Amino acid sequence: MRGLVKVDRFFGIKSQPLRNVPVVAPSIIAVTSGIKTLLWQGDTLTFNRSNWLLASSNEKLTFVNEPFQKQFNSVQISFLSSPSEHILQQSITAGKEKDSMLASPCIEVTDGLNFAFSQLLSMSEHHLSQSVQQLYLDAFYQQLSEAGGLPSLFGHHQLTLRDKVSRYVAADPARNHSIDNVCGHFAMSQATFMRHLSKEHTSFRVILAEVRMLHAIGVMQSSYSRNGAQLSQLELAICCGYQSETRFSQRFKHQFGISLKEYKQTLNE
Repeated sequence: MRGLVKVDRFFGIKSQPLRNVPVVAPSIIAVTSGIKTLLWQGDTLTFNRSNWLLASSNEKLTFVNEPFQKQFNSVQISFLSSPSEHILQQSITAGKEKDSMLASPCIEVTDGLNFAFSQLLSMSEHHLSQSVQQLYLDAFYQQLSEAGGLPSLFGHHQLTLRDKVSRYVAADPARNHSIDNVCGHFAMSQATFMRHLSKEHTSFRVILAEVRMLHAIGVMQSSYSRNGAQLSQLELAICCGYQSETRFSQRFKHQFGISLKEYKQTLNE
C-alpha cells in the first residue's frame, strides 16, 4: 500500500556542509538536536527545535548541519499527496498565499503543530489505507494552514512533469532508467518529454542524477544508523544505479560540494 508521506531521519557527529540538495516533494524538516544553518535568498537562517524548515518541491537547499553535544539529528517528512481543494481554497481566501514564493521558509513550532506532526510520524509506521492517511494529512494541512505555513509548501500545488519524473525515479533509483522507458511510462514521445522538461529548466539526466545522489545520502544514513557498517564505494554506487565508482563519486562531489569520503567522516569517528 502506497504511503502518502515519506519519513527520513538524518544524523551527523561532525559538521555537514551540503549545497544544492534537491527537494523532490514538498517537505518539512524538523531539527531535533543541533542546528541547521540555511542560506536563503542572501540571508542566513537558523533552525533548531523551536522552528521548522518548509521546502516546496524543486527547491535546492544549501545548508550546514552542526552537531550539539556530539550529535545532529533531524527528521524530514515529504508529502506525496496534496491538500484537499477545500483547505487550499480556505488558505487562498484567508490571503495567505500572497507573496508566498517570497515568504520565509521558517515557521515557529506550536504545541498544535507538534502534536499534528507526531501523528504523521506515527501514521507512517502503520499500514493504513490511503483514505485514512489522507484524513490524517488533511488534519495536519489544516493546522499548518491556520499557522500560515501551507503556502510555503504548496504555493503551486499542481504537479509539474519534473515532480512526476522525480517521484517515479525515486521509487527505484537503482533501476536502469532509460529515457525511452520513462517516456513510455508517461505516454509521451521523447521530443515532447524533453521539450516539457526544458520549459521547466531541467532535463531527464539532471533529474535522474539528483534523485540518485539523494538516495546515496539516504543509504549511508540508514546503514550507519542500523549497525554502523560501511558499504564499500562500489556497493554504494550500485545501490544508486551506477556501475562506475569514479563517475559516482565525481557526481556526488559535483552535486553537494563535499566528497563521499568527507561525508562519511561526518557519520562516524
